This record gives sequence, structure tokens and C-alpha cells, in this order.
Amino acid sequence: MRKNNSNINKTNLFTLILPLLTIVVIGSLFAVSLYFEKSWIYHWHGIQSDIKDSIKIAKNEGISSGVIGYGARKPAQFDRRHWIMKNASESELLKLTKYPNGTIKAIAYEGLIRKQDFKNKTELILKAINDQEYPIHYQSGCIGQEMYIGQYLVDFVLLIGENSPPPPPKGSAYKFGISKKDTERIIVEYKKTTTPFQ
Repeated sequence: MRKNNSNINKTNLFTLILPLLTIVVIGSLFAVSLYFEKSWIYHWHGIQSDIKDSIKIAKNEGISSGVIGYGARKPAQFDRRHWIMKNASESELLKLTKYPNGTIKAIAYEGLIRKQDFKNKTELILKAINDQEYPIHYQSGCIGQEMYIGQYLVDFVLLIGENSPPPPPKGSAYKFGISKKDTERIIVEYKKTTTPFQ
């Protein structure tokens, strides 16, 4: 008789705990899925710790032109972006073009474009133009806007887009070693694939 009672008690306890445990597990999974960021599982192997630390700050700051706004001082993000581009190796920048954040991808693409010895800049830019999963916030003085990485590179780095500020006499693209033929190819692809930011 005692054996039966203990079995019944265990069964009752199990039937009480199972639904509670299920609710806790489902609730936890739901909470994690709401706040989950792909950057949590990004593989940092091959990236220096100081670059990694700067990336973790920069990812939430957007891109700054360095123009001074109402704050009357140059945004720290401008210097941080240039520090990352200067100090990250080519392999690190290539790896960061896969980081799940528009700002970091834009910094990585720009850093590779600015590297004198980097080959295949045209292919890299065409890849960036089609990279529209993560937008960026671009800030110049007091004016900020959302855009895709390709728009930032074409309009504000290469200075070859219709909405670019006036370029230097020969255009900025030539400064990066991109030929006139490749520049035209980039513009054609940019016009085909880029839609205004929604």
C-alpha cells in the first residue's frame, strides 16, 4: 500500500512540475528570440582584441563624416572608424565584411578600398552595393540619414554618385586606383540595384 502511495505522489509531482518546466523553457526561448543578435555568435578568431573592442563600441554609433554639428566638436566615431581602418589588417577587414551590422560592414569595405595594396576593389564594391541586409546611419554635422552600405561607399567615399558632394578634380575613385571603365561599371550596377532606403 505504501509503495502505491509513493508512486502516486511521484506521478502527481511529475504532472505538476512538467507544465511549469515547459512554461519556463518556452518563456526563456521566447525571451532570447526577442533580443537575440547575430553578433552574439560571430566568430572572432583572427581579429585582434583591440580591434574587437573598438568594433563593439562602433557598431552602435553609425558613420560620421567628421563635420562638426551643434555639439561643436568632432564625433569620436569619426576617429574610431579611421583607427579601425588603419590598424585592422586586410584579412581582418575581409572577415569584418561578414559581421552582422551595417556600420561595421561599411567600415570594413571602406578600409579595404583605402588600402593601397588591396586587389579586386571593383568586385568588392559591387559586392557592397548588393549588401542590403543591414542599413547604416550616416551623420554629417547636424544632418543624419539612413542608407545602405553601397550608397555610402558610392556617394561619400568614392564620390561618383549623383548625390555625392563635389569630387576632387579627377574624382575620388581614381585616388583609390579604380579605372574609369570600372568606375562606370560601378555606377551602372549601383543604379540597377540600389533603391532608396525604406
